[in-house]
Amino acid sequence: MYKRILIPTLLIVSLFTLAYAIYRSTIERVTTVENGNQVVYNDPPHGLLLGLCILSGICIIGAIALILDRREPVLTEQQAFNKRTV
Repeated sequence: MYKRILIPTLLIVSLFTLAYAIYRSTIERVTTVENGNQVVYNDPPHGLLLGLCILSGICIIGAIALILDRREPVLTEQQAFNKRTV
């Protein structure tokens, strides 16, 4: 049950972080010069973009690891007792 919730959640987080990184990297840079001082607006913070891409990659790797995991779920004593047998 946890895999069915966690895998799509990881993929959605990965998609949103990657989309936000692309959105932030394509913003128009505005450079103004006033009194000899150069000011840059909307410059993409490269640390943020790197962090978002790393987070997206970790989420994808985690989802792939959960998809490839073939272990049987461990039943607790209460779950095993409530399971009906035919």
